[in-house]
Amino acid sequence: MQPFVYETAVVFESSGQFLGDIRQTVQELKRTHPQLKDYSLADLTVHKNKETVSVTLYFQPKA
Repeated sequence: MQPFVYETAVVFESSGQFLGDIRQTVQELKRTHPQLKDYSLADLTVHKNKETVSVTLYFQPKA
């Protein structure tokens, strides 16, 4: 199995909202991409832009 990488942009209003948006994105990805059922979120990177935060999610096969 190969790693899976997903990039998105999130509007930052508060830390709780930001983390909630990331959790929701992971849940949606797992629901819409059945091949991710055997993957787990391994890492993420964030980069602040002017109006949003770019988030890259890195999934890897479960051990």
